[in-house]
Amino acid sequence: MNCSKTEELRKYLTGELSAGEARLLERHVEECLLCQRQMMEEEDNSEEFSSMHVPSALPSNFTAQVMTALEQVKLTKPKPDWKKRSVNIVKKTALAVASVTAIITFGSMVSPTFASYVNSVIQSIQGIDQGMKQAAEKGYVQQINKKVTEQGITLLVKEVVADPARMAIIANIVDQNGKRIPFDMEKNALSLTYKTKSGEDLNPGGGGYSYGEEGEYLVVSHDIFRFLKDSKSLPDELIVGVEATMLGGKEGSWKVEFPVDMKKAREVANYTEIGRKYMTPHGIEIMLQNIMTLPSTSMMELEIDWTKEREEQIQKWKEQNGWIVKEPKQGTFTEAERMERYFIDMGVAFQIFDEKGNVVAGWDDALHEELNQIRKNNVKHSYRGKVHDDGKGVTKWNGITPLAKDQAYKLKMHSLYLYEPSKFQATIPVDSLLKDKVSVTNNDSTYTLTGFTLKTTEDEEKIGNETYFGKGALIPFSAILPEGIVYTTEWSALDESKQTYNVSLNGTTYTRGKDGRVHVTGTFFIRDLEKQPKEVKLSHAIQQRQYQDLNWEVPFETSNNTKR
Repeated sequence: MNCSKTEELRKYLTGELSAGEARLLERHVEECLLCQRQMMEEEDNSEEFSSMHVPSALPSNFTAQVMTALEQVKLTKPKPDWKKRSVNIVKKTALAVASVTAIITFGSMVSPTFASYVNSVIQSIQGIDQGMKQAAEKGYVQQINKKVTEQGITLLVKEVVADPARMAIIANIVDQNGKRIPFDMEKNALSLTYKTKSGEDLNPGGGGYSYGEEGEYLVVSHDIFRFLKDSKSLPDELIVGVEATMLGGKEGSWKVEFPVDMKKAREVANYTEIGRKYMTPHGIEIMLQNIMTLPSTSMMELEIDWTKEREEQIQKWKEQNGWIVKEPKQGTFTEAERMERYFIDMGVAFQIFDEKGNVVAGWDDALHEELNQIRKNNVKHSYRGKVHDDGKGVTKWNGITPLAKDQAYKLKMHSLYLYEPSKFQATIPVDSLLKDKVSVTNNDSTYTLTGFTLKTTEDEEKIGNETYFGKGALIPFSAILPEGIVYTTEWSALDESKQTYNVSLNGTTYTRGKDGRVHVTGTFFIRDLEKQPKEVKLSHAIQQRQYQDLNWEVPFETSNNTKR
């Protein structure tokens, strides 16, 4: 799934946007977690990319794949100083979105009867979450069936599903013979607009939506909550426009505009105010503010903040590692500012139980959900959080399948995820590695390395199951991480001449061993290392720790209270 602003991000980095366009994009990225992920991965790699791609098919480990995929995009020369262009955005998007999974979402829309669901195409689309199915079965589906044709290509909007949180537009692009044209990011340029009946633009910054193929259909998905949440009143009707300036590689002007009734979906919404607070043993304050239940989702609003204890701990880490953020300079982004992002990112995992003790939903911010296997009935929004103005907390909105009204439930906290500095370092004798595997243990991490190969061309090349771009060295590995550590990042390599290289981890798989520790397999790719060194020192500066020593349960009852 791709955010609609992906191409603009590339133009921003290469200086192709005007000052006004750049400011608009910066405001968009402040609230788009998918774009934040791309921007921060761009900065981490210290490379300039000619294009940025996100997989359109979304597997369970989508976020991890995004992290590595963005490091492998083909380089183009000469390399402009993109940092001067990205610094404004990166500083504003301080939330390290390592715990964010951006994935296609669906909502609900108003249609009078269940018959509209039966006759719709929704039930034939694979990958629809249970929240969307419930909304559709209750009649929240609207048939659109409007089309526009130009250059022998037709844009057809078939159906819409929407509520005050989410919207999905199900469409097709067909040629003059009625044959579907597969969606290609490079050959299609789509955009969405939202207006009131009086013409007020509800999303002036634009963007924020994503699109991709699901079976035989193009699905354009948008978390409209991101721009409606602060509205004083939700319009009874939205005028939605689907526009295209290029389809199937042909330039033109296509526009389909249609009304979307929001009134009925809004009228069935209910809000459960909770306001329960918990202080973890690790200097983090968590507050469950409220639960908003709509036809397609129940959204849990959580406030997560540093305490003074946590702030002092982070300050100590900064001093010990030389990560003190000084007065920013124009066109620079320091290592200290980069590391600070991780400390702001605070992930959680929780489960919700019904009166009989059955788990009805489970949420997990872990990058690798297979480690805990507690996710259940998730409705995954791409808009998931916003950093507080002081940079010491976040507000998170987590979506699950709609909870029943007037029922008793219990939320039980499962895990807390926090980033911390790492001291892992390992010196690898390359000559020995060419003859046999090498195992190294440092700071309770054990890595076994099983080869060394140089990739000597800039061209794209498939090695094993992974595709690599640019020159560099590949070292396959397996690892056992320290107890409690579930993820490592900010990897680098140092050769005997003291030259430093960026390192990405490719083709990784994460499993939980019988001892409870995380086991990882994959390949180190040491970017731009062109000659075989005598030895190479591998290290990572940041690691993520999972805390499960939490003892917080929140009983609550859903209500029929509505909020206009």
